[in-house]
Amino acid sequence: MRIPIFGSLFRYYNVFYLYAGYRLPFLCIITLFGGLCESIGLSMMLPLLNIDKSFDSIDTYTKFIFDALNFVGMSKSLNSVLIIIVFIFCLKGAFIFIQSAIEANIKSDLLKELRLNLIKKYEAMSYSFYINTNLGFLNNIITQEIDRVLSAFTKYIQVLINVIYIVIYLSAAFFFNWKITLTILFVCIIFFAVFRRFSKIITFLSHNVSLLNASIQGGLIQFISYFKYLKATSGFIPLYSQLNQMIVDHKKAVNKSLIINAIPTSTIEALTSIILAVIIIVQVNIMDRSIADSILLLIFFHKSFSRVFRFQSVWQHFCTYIGGVEVIRKAIENFDSNKEQCGKIKLEKFKQQIELKSVNFLYGSKQVLFDVNIIIPKNYSVGIIGESGAGKTTLFDMLTGLISPASGIISIDNIDYKDLNLITLRQNIGYVTQEPVVFNDTIENNISFWEKKDKNVIKKIEKAAILSKSESFIQECPEKYKTIIGDRGIKLSGGQRQRIAIAREIYKEPDIIIFDEATSSLDTESEKYIQESINNMKGNRTLIIIAHRLSTIKNCDIIYVLSKGRVVEQGNFKQLYNTSNSIFKKMCLEQQLTDSENYG
Repeated sequence: MRIPIFGSLFRYYNVFYLYAGYRLPFLCIITLFGGLCESIGLSMMLPLLNIDKSFDSIDTYTKFIFDALNFVGMSKSLNSVLIIIVFIFCLKGAFIFIQSAIEANIKSDLLKELRLNLIKKYEAMSYSFYINTNLGFLNNIITQEIDRVLSAFTKYIQVLINVIYIVIYLSAAFFFNWKITLTILFVCIIFFAVFRRFSKIITFLSHNVSLLNASIQGGLIQFISYFKYLKATSGFIPLYSQLNQMIVDHKKAVNKSLIINAIPTSTIEALTSIILAVIIIVQVNIMDRSIADSILLLIFFHKSFSRVFRFQSVWQHFCTYIGGVEVIRKAIENFDSNKEQCGKIKLEKFKQQIELKSVNFLYGSKQVLFDVNIIIPKNYSVGIIGESGAGKTTLFDMLTGLISPASGIISIDNIDYKDLNLITLRQNIGYVTQEPVVFNDTIENNISFWEKKDKNVIKKIEKAAILSKSESFIQECPEKYKTIIGDRGIKLSGGQRQRIAIAREIYKEPDIIIFDEATSSLDTESEKYIQESINNMKGNRTLIIIAHRLSTIKNCDIIYVLSKGRVVEQGNFKQLYNTSNSIFKKMCLEQQLTDSENYG
């Protein structure tokens, strides 16, 4: 009969083998040798007890040991038996040390490999999968569930060790008295059947704890990310209520799990005492054995029972972390099935133009781009404008290869994006967003993206700061380029953060820089600085400016006007402005922008 708990044991052996490799079976072998040493050492207690008896009155096992001593030239004496016992237990100690060292090595490697592997999976996942996945879930995997997997592995190793020792102890007991051993084995199977119900409950609770962890992480991310808004509007109460309910549910699940775990732990000693008492009664009163002859069997059964009940307890603790193992396993499967697909052709250098030809795109069943045709020549500045919902952001996502069109072709230098290695495409692209991407580090690290500093790198940082109009305010900072700007650049103004973000893209020296509503949330003075930065780059790089504020794109070589997902007008500023009844002119008048204004 196949006991389900052992089916699970083998299943998770295969799971952990993927990370541990040959070290896992090697660990089992070393544990086996350690267990055999202990078993042999304990068995030597019988010859020790019979050392002063005549050869004819001792049991078969003791006779075998004494014959073995004579064979190797050792006398039948107390000293000889003690020397062997000490040697065997020293050998066992060596095996236990090796076992612990292997276990520590596997655990540290498991933690490292899981973290690095998941970071790589995050990097490789498709953008569409990312936007449809809860950020709390992604954060929970790498901050909470990995630790749960490590805890699960620790408990699993303890389970394996207990299984190996149980097999060794019962084998030794079987050798000394097979009838009683089979009876006890039957009793143990009954205990397993009873306690298996607890394991199922704990496994269910473990999965629930993992899901609640993800929900709590998501809530905390929002709590911290929108702190300023929540603080300013006293909006903590509704969010706190949601978090409170999730934390209470999490507490209940953890509490139930711990209480159920305590049931087998609290019954181990009582059950062991009852079974050992029964063994002594059977051995002495029914089988007419002396207590001395029963001691060794009693020791093995005591060791076996301790390991059996410890196995059950450890297994249930393993089940409390099994949710983390399953969450990570399923997440990796999802990441692999939603990996970004790209071609093999590498883009070494942007040489000619980007072209969108008859491009259509749908979000689900809703079409957002209709038959879009756009050409972006190298070193031209191209403006893409339109009202909210016109499809500007979708167009950006396509230009960077984050999403693919439902139909039509996007190409660069006549290479279809489908055939292109998208990593090499993006290495040629700089990107400045509406909400500046800055990091809680120094200004120089934000600009250089942590490139190792030398004289050339420092000069390059300073040059990028000058071109982005950042140099003046950087010099006013307490520690100049080494000033730490705080989380999301909180120590800087919005315009200063944006100029740091532009400096980073200039530092990268990409062929193409995309500005996605880069000035929409800035004041007029900050916008002027950003516009000067853009003008400094004109003619040297391909600039794609996606904007709603028309002043940003006034000096562009080509302007495309989007309306309801279609390109409805194109030309330069003068051409579009001087076209009567054009959508572009109407937008200019709404924003009080005239042909006479110049931001150059």
